Amino acid sequence: MSDNLQKALPCGCLVDTHRDFLGRVVGTIVTRGEQCPRTEHASGQVVIMPGREHARPE
Repeated sequence: MSDNLQKALPCGCLVDTHRDFLGRVVGTIVTRGEQCPRTEHASGQVVIMPGREHARPE
């Protein structure tokens, strides 16, 4: 993952993705989804992206 991408989380939040120093894909919340129930999904917060496709590379 060389370039940053914007992705939508299942809860409706929009994130900018990038890899952290451990190689995991993390996302910075850009826009919070209207129906998002998670309090930690605030604009500017960094979250670890869910799913195997975002796991640390071998």
